[in-house]
Amino acid sequence: MQAAGPPPGAPAPRAKAAFTRTTEFKKLALLTAYFVVLAVVIYSVKLGQLSWYVVLVSALAWFGLEAGENRGRISSGMKVGAFLLVFDFIFENSGWLAGLWYTKSQFHVGVVPLQVMGIAFFGGTAWALYLPRKFNLWHSVVDCLVFATFGALGERLLIGQVLFVYQQWWTSYDAFVAYFLTWVILHYVRYGVFFGGERRVVAPTAPPTATRASA
Repeated sequence: MQAAGPPPGAPAPRAKAAFTRTTEFKKLALLTAYFVVLAVVIYSVKLGQLSWYVVLVSALAWFGLEAGENRGRISSGMKVGAFLLVFDFIFENSGWLAGLWYTKSQFHVGVVPLQVMGIAFFGGTAWALYLPRKFNLWHSVVDCLVFATFGALGERLLIGQVLFVYQQWWTSYDAFVAYFLTWVILHYVRYGVFFGGERRVVAPTAPPTATRASA
């Protein structure tokens, strides 16, 4: 007797782990390793204002790598980067006006350093280009956790560089939640708005299998 297969619509076995074998997940793993190295450098070396530029150069390098691999998708990626820039600008200045934090930079608009605006635009563009073309829930969850973790950690390290100051009740835990929710919004904007056309690409159907003629 032939064993019964999974019910229609059910995920294939090990589907949850399949995303770990994709090129995009390998890129996320490399990004995580780089974030760790960058965190160690900023923690160990008193860079001061140079910290902003180190992160900006990292974002520009990432943008260059992804743009080279995704020449036909750069404009859509830049829309995501522009969205992140505007979103971050409004959020950071709102928190500053509410007395929750402030930053120290030689060049800034409101409380947002110009370097951070560049990081948001070029880093956001690169991020949009690196993601899988087809939405994958498990990849997105891991991605949100990685960027929320290192976003909050990065701010803590910038506090150590005397470039960022928390006030009132705001803590690194609040920063983690804020980054996570921001990345959830970014995933929706990336997949549902600016790259929506990729979701509507119809995958080629497999040719019908031949059936054995009845005797």
